Amino acid sequence: MNKKILMLTIVLLALSMIIISPVKAITKAPYWEEAQFGAPGTPGKQWMANGILHIADMPWSGSYNGTLGIGTMDVMYKHIMLNTETGEGISFATWVITIGENTMSGSANGKITGGLEGIAEGYFRGTHGTGAFEHIQKMGTYSANLTTGILEAEGVIIYH
Repeated sequence: MNKKILMLTIVLLALSMIIISPVKAITKAPYWEEAQFGAPGTPGKQWMANGILHIADMPWSGSYNGTLGIGTMDVMYKHIMLNTETGEGISFATWVITIGENTMSGSANGKITGGLEGIAEGYFRGTHGTGAFEHIQKMGTYSANLTTGILEAEGVIIYH
């Protein structure tokens, strides 16, 4: 009988803590960014296999202007796979936005049309922030002109 009373007491205590605990507000808002990149850096590795050009660890850096403020953006193309005959391919990248002491980082994936001088379009998500960006996430779509280095993105930003 004592075990039943103890268990009931623990359950009631846990429920009361859930009810009393403060609720964190989550706010969503539109997100936008524009970035201007210079020429890509030297890839860490590049090779051809069955008509597919593979590029690994290629850096791309530039300026950032967007919902988070004005700063810099560093992209690391972890892997690009491009069909050299059609100019179509896919890419996976990680990125970091730096504004003062604050950073936001995440990943992106997309498709490339028109080869390395074409357009890259896809999805991004930012899940790790430091400083003022610690409780922020962002996600959406991007389009980057690989010739001009102009990237535009829009989506949603979530404040926790």
